[in-house]
Formats: sequence, structure tokens, C-alpha cells
Amino acid sequence: MRTEIQLTISGDVSELKGVREAVRAFLDSTRRIDLAEDATEGLDSIQQSRIILAIDEAVANIIEHGFPDAAALAQAQIRLTMRKTLEHVEFEICDNGVAFNPLEHKSDTEFYYEEGLENGVGLITLTTLDCSYRRIDDKHNILTLRRNWGKAGGEKS
Repeated sequence: MRTEIQLTISGDVSELKGVREAVRAFLDSTRRIDLAEDATEGLDSIQQSRIILAIDEAVANIIEHGFPDAAALAQAQIRLTMRKTLEHVEFEICDNGVAFNPLEHKSDTEFYYEEGLENGVGLITLTTLDCSYRRIDDKHNILTLRRNWGKAGGEKS
């Protein structure tokens, strides 16, 4: 079993709400309720929220920092591909922004906490998932976020 859904996102931050809603709907579709055993398989609401936050932060960072100016941002092409298989749920974010590997950068959360600043902690949300990054043809960033089934709490898959 494999399901795949794609979204195309512009460089407009107003689209983030729609991204969150689409990811939540996709994650909700991963739940399977077995009435015979009164058991539910899939990701619980905390796991879903972590995934939604990580994707929201990743896309917001692309929009805010991935393009050098307004003209480049107007040409932004961001694609979110959501996949589920028997083994995992996976999200691939592809963009045509400047090269940036979020896995090589650390948020200084202590500094931001002490200073009371709002931005800068988004990258830390990626640590709750298995992540990989690659740059293709010096034109596209591809960030892949994956969560295996059956991993609870803060465990990385």
C-alpha cells in the first residue's frame, strides 16, 4: 500500500494555513480503527502535531529565507509531497530557493529563550523526525521528513 499526495505552494506565507490543514488531513487519513479489537493504529495527536509543526516551520523558513529578493520570491516553486507506506509516513519538500541544508544549522534556543525573541527555533522541530537533505542540479533543495509507524513520544525513527 502506498498513497501519495502533492501540493504546490507559492512564496506567500498566507498559504501556510492551507499547508497545515492539508498535512493534518493527510495524517488523519493514516489512522486505521479496528472495531473488532477496539484498537487504533497510526500516529497519535502529539506525533501529528510535531509533524505538522516541523513541516510548517520548514516551509515558512523556505519562504522567509530561501529567496534573495521579492522578484525571486515571486518565482518561488515549493512542492510538498506526502506519502504513506506500510512502514512509514514521509514528507518531501522541494523548492527552487538558494541552497540551504537545515540539518547543518543549529538554532540557538537558549539565546532566543533568554532574549524572548520569536524566531529562530524552527529548525529544532526537525529533530523529532528522521530527516535528510540533498541539492539537485544546483537548482532544487529537497528536504525529506520521515516517521516510522510505532515510534512514540520523542523517539526518532
